[in-house]
Amino acid sequence: MLDITIREITPANYSQLEDFLYHAIFIPVGEEYPPREIIFQPEIYVYIKDFGLNTDCGVVAEQSGKLVGAAWTRIIPAYGHLDESTPELAISILPDYRGQGIGTLLMNRLFELLRRRGYKRTSLSVQQNNPAVRFYERLGYRVTDEKVDHAGHDDFIMVKKLTKETDEERRARIYPVILSEYNPAWPEWFIEEKANLEKLIGKDEITRINHIGSTAVPGLTAKPTVDILLEIHHATNLEKLIKVLSSPEYICLNEANLTMPTPPPHLMFLKGYLPDGFAEKVYHIHLRYPDSEDISDKLLFRDYLIAHPEAVIEYADLKKRLFKDYEHNRDGYTEAKTVFIKQIIMKARGN
Repeated sequence: MLDITIREITPANYSQLEDFLYHAIFIPVGEEYPPREIIFQPEIYVYIKDFGLNTDCGVVAEQSGKLVGAAWTRIIPAYGHLDESTPELAISILPDYRGQGIGTLLMNRLFELLRRRGYKRTSLSVQQNNPAVRFYERLGYRVTDEKVDHAGHDDFIMVKKLTKETDEERRARIYPVILSEYNPAWPEWFIEEKANLEKLIGKDEITRINHIGSTAVPGLTAKPTVDILLEIHHATNLEKLIKVLSSPEYICLNEANLTMPTPPPHLMFLKGYLPDGFAEKVYHIHLRYPDSEDISDKLLFRDYLIAHPEAVIEYADLKKRLFKDYEHNRDGYTEAKTVFIKQIIMKARGN
């Protein structure tokens, strides 16, 4: 990163907010920037008009005496206004300085100032097709409402709590539910990890490895997480296996509560969970003995979907509906699919 200084905005910088307001306008790929005069429209200019009021707060990014970014909040009747105690945020980085982490530095410094002033939360408005939505989510903003702005764009209203984030809230933020269209590379990811597991654990300890879950069903919308059903012999040493599949690459769930030699269905390994979010390839490895009761159900569910395209469509539609309510509640999302999954398993059994 360039040598950047983040500091609180001063009155000498207020006039420069016009430049940053203009560059804050979201322009979809392929479209041209509108005339600069657009910022003087009342519904836009309100974000900087008479800046410097008691409730105004802002920070700037400076490089060699040049301002290259700014983030500020105001309590104003604008797009993301909630109430008189929630400041609305705007942020802008000059085009040549984007993608270098300056936005994150600005936001974190601004959050510090807002907390110091006693604010409990901050809001913003962003077009739904703006890639910045993910940036805001990574910083802790959550979608609370949807609106149509003056230009007819569909916007999200997003809110961030400024109070201390709990461990559970942080996990929900950095490990959200993500839905992707079917990726033909998923079976290749499975083959790659299957070979890796055989190498680490030893083929003699493994009775069977299956690719299960939604990523094993061609054409199905899914979380980009490859579920693997790993069956091991009863004689396999679980303590040794846990050591082999060790952190930080693998995360063993329920290890603390494991009563040897009680194994699956109480033991699972996660791979691809980084400290600040997901890796490119993410795996859930479900450990089982060959006679575990739920193995047949998992395979029946997968095979039924592969053989019934109409069920794939129904399942994909269900996922998309649930995503709206459970994006940051992975356990709730999984639980909400249970009824559908049980119905499919019953059909697969011929019941």
